[in-house]
Amino acid sequence: MVNAAGSVVDPRTGVLYGEYGTGEPLVPPSPATHEAAGRRLAELRDVRGGGHFNTTIAVVATDAALTRAQAQKLAGTAHDGLARAVRPVHLLTDGDTVFALATGGTPLPPEPTAALNGILAAGADALARAVVKAVRAARGVDGPGGTFPSYGDLYADRNDHHNDGP
Repeated sequence: MVNAAGSVVDPRTGVLYGEYGTGEPLVPPSPATHEAAGRRLAELRDVRGGGHFNTTIAVVATDAALTRAQAQKLAGTAHDGLARAVRPVHLLTDGDTVFALATGGTPLPPEPTAALNGILAAGADALARAVVKAVRAARGVDGPGGTFPSYGDLYADRNDHHNDGP
């Protein structure tokens, strides 16, 4: 679930922050679409005001046999993926939390440092990608608390032509 107080969108380009550094070609929205999205959000902020509490909750999981301390480290490094995709992150009005799960199905090698580092890096990468997918899949909400358009509502021309892959 992505309901961050920070932004998932680069205000200069309209690109989702989580798309940077993936090796995939960046396809920014047209300047007209990005400007229209900014105007719409500013109008809604004027109507709604501030004071909302937010949170982003994530779970990263592996089949590796991790100790409790290693799983805790995985949750901590996965927060780096959250920080790649949401800026700023971990604000006072955020309850950002990442849980790590390990099934224990695959033992780590006797000298596990390299394997564990790979798992930690993959956790951060996976979480950044998951935020992008969640933002793209989200639908806007219009309710008693106000109108909250989704990325797809604001950047429909870009969302329609983006391929998230498998």
